[in-house]
Amino acid sequence: MRRFITGGTSDVGRVREGNEDAFLVADSVVAVADGMGGHVAGEVASATALEPLRELDGRVFPDSTAALTALRDAVVTANQEVSRRAEDEPSYRGMGTTLTAALLEGRRLHVAHVGDSRAYLLRDGSLSQLTDDHTLVQHLIDEGQLTHEEAANHPQRSVVTRAIGVSPEIDVDAMTLELQPEDQILLCSDGLTGVVSDEDITDVLEQVDDLDTALDQLVDMANEAGGPDNITAVLIRFEDDAEVDDDGPRTVAIRTFADDGDTDWAGRLGSYGSFGSSRPLYDTSTPEQGDDASRFSGLVMRSLAILVGVAVLAGALYGGGRFLLAQNYYVGLDGEQVVIYQGIDTQIGSMRLSRVAERSELTLDEIPSYYHLTLEQGLNAADINDARRQVRGIPTRDDPDAAEDGQDDEVEGGGAEDGDADAAP
Repeated sequence: MRRFITGGTSDVGRVREGNEDAFLVADSVVAVADGMGGHVAGEVASATALEPLRELDGRVFPDSTAALTALRDAVVTANQEVSRRAEDEPSYRGMGTTLTAALLEGRRLHVAHVGDSRAYLLRDGSLSQLTDDHTLVQHLIDEGQLTHEEAANHPQRSVVTRAIGVSPEIDVDAMTLELQPEDQILLCSDGLTGVVSDEDITDVLEQVDDLDTALDQLVDMANEAGGPDNITAVLIRFEDDAEVDDDGPRTVAIRTFADDGDTDWAGRLGSYGSFGSSRPLYDTSTPEQGDDASRFSGLVMRSLAILVGVAVLAGALYGGGRFLLAQNYYVGLDGEQVVIYQGIDTQIGSMRLSRVAERSELTLDEIPSYYHLTLEQGLNAADINDARRQVRGIPTRDDPDAAEDGQDDEVEGGGAEDGDADAAP
């Protein structure tokens, strides 16, 4: 039996007077938003941002790409709604919010993200951060100008470089993950991660069986560490019990050859549609000599059985191939533009085994010529976040050090102070 267990909680903390965080826990979509702007503006921004996501709950999508696109579109709509409200109401000017959302689709989890709230995956005892923080200190870490230890105490660690509602246009990070049994997904605001270590979060998620109790313990730990900010967390646990009851349906293994001397595998395949019954879909006994109608009917059914078998096998190969390709990313060129590809940099006949997952704003004209060959050959990446880091590390012609070591020292300027500070226009 496959099921998801979800829950969420939010706490004002021990310093703030109000709670500007908001969270959503629905049947197929969850989200965390950390509002900014002071007074009630932050609360308005976070609550407004969740509304377009709520409309995704329960929707059925034709494929994974459509689901991920719908989630990204909902985040873009959230940005437009918050931006519009800030423009219409003078007291809301400068408000914004982070937004980290996840959409469940079968065994897939789609994640969309803006800001410094985070999504984590706990798998086999290892906690991995799925999202990149859109903050000034994270940019400095990526550029090699700060260590993680230095960033933890940096005076500008709360300055976000990307947020919902501060501009009519927004760049949304998005990814898709194939879940495995016992996976846990944690979405949370920086009121938790700013004061509670990844190791302590891992211990709670692993050791506490009850989901609500685990969430309460995470909040308590943040408050015990001073609770300097609002604390919000949403937790998803994926359970997939492969055991089947004796009276329930059984898995049928389809073989394309016989190891018991029976060569009529096509005839056996024809009975797989009648689970729970020993009677085949058609009579497999040999027809009488001269019974043309019976012989013709048997031939047709056997042919159909063969086609079904081939289709099943092709579907299995196709599904497995798509799964493998979905796990691979690399940075390369699409014409003159630097893009992130999902798949393998290979072509079989006329079929290319990769697609453009994301497009950057970089073109070859902006990149030193010595680096062109590297991009033409492609840069393998461990995942989508690693690919984005590689794109950010590509040297540009306006970089004073590009001709020497290919490092990009440009630092993003401006941003929004998380919490009570104003968001950058």
